[in-house]
Amino acid sequence: METADLMSIMKWKELAEVEDYLDCPMDEWSDLKSKARLSFAMQYIMAKRHKPELTIEEAEKLSISELTTLSGMVMEVPKEATSA
Repeated sequence: METADLMSIMKWKELAEVEDYLDCPMDEWSDLKSKARLSFAMQYIMAKRHKPELTIEEAEKLSISELTTLSGMVMEVPKEATSA
């Protein structure tokens, strides 16, 4: 299982797909109220690298661990910046 900064390994096309799914530009991702949808979308797109026929509906029915295994990536929920 690979752990890495997804933003550095995802392709631009994949990032655009995440934007489309969320209906939110990448510049606003840190302001999203739900990080779960962002994490799911990114992991779904990564899973499609290994299983291109995977649909969003199928992915939504998978457990977190099943989608993690399919994507080959460990996801960490983005944390909000805290002021010092």
